Amino acid sequence: MESVSHEEQDVSTPVVVPERDISDSAAERQQIVAALHDYLRLEKGASLNTCEGYCSDVKSFLEFLARKELSFTLFTEDDVRAYLTYRKNNGAEAMSLLRYCSALQSYVYYLLAEEKRHDDPVANIDRAKPLHHLPKVMSEEAVNLFLEAPDINSGIGLRDRAMLEVLYSCGLRVTELCELKFEDMHLKEQYLVIKGKGDKQRMIPLTESAIYWIRRYVYERRGEIDEDLVCPYVFLSQKRDKQTGLPKPMTRINFWYRIKTYSHQIGLEKDPSPHTFRHAFATHLLNHDADLRSLQVLLGHSSLSTTQIYTHVALARMHAVYDKTHPHAQAKDVVPTPKASQDK
Repeated sequence: MESVSHEEQDVSTPVVVPERDISDSAAERQQIVAALHDYLRLEKGASLNTCEGYCSDVKSFLEFLARKELSFTLFTEDDVRAYLTYRKNNGAEAMSLLRYCSALQSYVYYLLAEEKRHDDPVANIDRAKPLHHLPKVMSEEAVNLFLEAPDINSGIGLRDRAMLEVLYSCGLRVTELCELKFEDMHLKEQYLVIKGKGDKQRMIPLTESAIYWIRRYVYERRGEIDEDLVCPYVFLSQKRDKQTGLPKPMTRINFWYRIKTYSHQIGLEKDPSPHTFRHAFATHLLNHDADLRSLQVLLGHSSLSTTQIYTHVALARMHAVYDKTHPHAQAKDVVPTPKASQDK
């Protein structure tokens, strides 16, 4: 999740909060959320996904304040803590609580920018990041089963095969995949130009296999949905815009359902997500001797520390294979324990 900073306001001086203006109007909440969305998108340059996520979290917070008959703008630090406790008691995990804090901080920055308050009730909330959990990674065999699962004799199946090939071959985020445009593809030169988080661009090589399936989908079946070639997005859903009648691109949710369908088809016990293919891309590259710096560039990570988590995954996989296959791995008595007299 992108962080939305605010550097202009001085929030170091404590300010006495005036008497609250009790607000519980649904219309007012809607206006606040809409204004926050514009602030994040237009003034802070946040991505659309970040705007929608933060606004959804702030809307939930405003509903909490309304139930408590508290002010939408002059809430206190105790109110914020009460809300986070409420979410935690309802099953929110550490990463979710961290995201709620980020959303509320952005909301406070908006209020400060609009001069609707002059203090920061979120500043003292502990937002220590939880420990990273190692991502679960599919084996290369499982990935190949997925790639072979779609029925390429159908338009949907050929599209899904092309999407899965690009997803795994390039390690894209699912949003980057669904928002891929023709202008981003350079098939002759065999690379993509991807605009990732924070509108940062990166170039990613395309495999021969990915190019083959992209071309098959585009030339053989895509025209069934977009006869006049008016949609700039490569991968299209079966749905059309109700107002314009134009074809619509695939969405994250639609593609997640396709992944779930193929997961059941090939008999996996647990459904992977589209992001699982990004984890597989990174880990399999490391397993085949890719270096961390190159992987960082391919994944679009701003910090190498984010990329380094995959080294732990690769090492864990290496030890698991070693323990399973090496004849001495299970033989506990191969190396004798030194006697106490020998140590002296």
